[in-house]
Amino acid sequence: MKRHKSLLVLALFAAWVAAYFFFAHPRLVQWGSTPAERARVLPGDDLTPVAYRQGTRAITIEAPPDEVWAWLMQIGIGRSGFFSYTWLENLFLSGIHNDFRPLSERRITGGGDFVRSFQFWAEAPGKNGWRVDRFEPGGNFYLNPGWGPFVIEPAGGGTRFLVRTRRGPASAVVNALLDFTFDPLHFTMEKRMMLSVKALAEGRRSFSIFWTGLATLGFLAAVFLSSASIIVRRRRKWWILLPSVWSLLVLALTMDLQAALVSQAALGAIVAFFCVLGRRAWLHMVFFWIYAFAVLIWAKDAYVVFGLTLILPELALLQSGSSRKAAVRPEAA
Repeated sequence: MKRHKSLLVLALFAAWVAAYFFFAHPRLVQWGSTPAERARVLPGDDLTPVAYRQGTRAITIEAPPDEVWAWLMQIGIGRSGFFSYTWLENLFLSGIHNDFRPLSERRITGGGDFVRSFQFWAEAPGKNGWRVDRFEPGGNFYLNPGWGPFVIEPAGGGTRFLVRTRRGPASAVVNALLDFTFDPLHFTMEKRMMLSVKALAEGRRSFSIFWTGLATLGFLAAVFLSSASIIVRRRRKWWILLPSVWSLLVLALTMDLQAALVSQAALGAIVAFFCVLGRRAWLHMVFFWIYAFAVLIWAKDAYVVFGLTLILPELALLQSGSSRKAAVRPEAA
């Protein structure tokens, strides 16, 4: 029976991988763009003349180009962040904080400026940020190396905002791994950034206070339930240190309470799965991973979706633990 379950889970994982490469990946690398926009030569394409993978993403913004440009000139650590998921960026200790206020200082002013993406070390393009190249005020700039051109242009009464990423050639194995790991994460962050810039330029809030607050309650409940599931097990109670130490490190080095909360909830849930289910947790983690992967790619606000649903597996863990205790008591009697 266990072998059949393992084969079923492996088949599910294989089906998900196939669906990702044949259905999801082609769409996420070209999100929002038209065939004509994908075929266009954008400023800076010549900096990566041979590209194995080219992704062009686009969005229409109901605001004049000057408004969009003003917000783009604020991206980077030390400015306004990247208007994306800081809780996800800071899980890796990036130290990014979004500031949704218009800034009159600390803006990108021209070519050669540095856009920092990681808080540590001296400015090093390709390591902890990008250099601004091909800078045309009010029209486009290029983040080099590893990102690409940002282009804004009038579209009707609003603005068309395009971002392109070109990746140089590599081995087939490396390309496949990047397609499966880097591309979805990059898409998740870039899509969120573009949607936030759209909302800011249009004079709207880029997130819902109500749903964000409700999601935070879900994360707090998940932290409580996962911690309880771990601590009540005498032999494994010290496993609580695994999520706790990393969450404290995230908080200490980034000062991001939301990132620390997500870290404690997500890692705590994983540890709780192994404490309650033992080796069987590996099979359940496949479902957990597919779910997380899908939410990051497709959700409009991944934090809200995670927060509202993360409590469900924790409730399942508590139910599983209660059932096992109930089954043991008659035997003991």
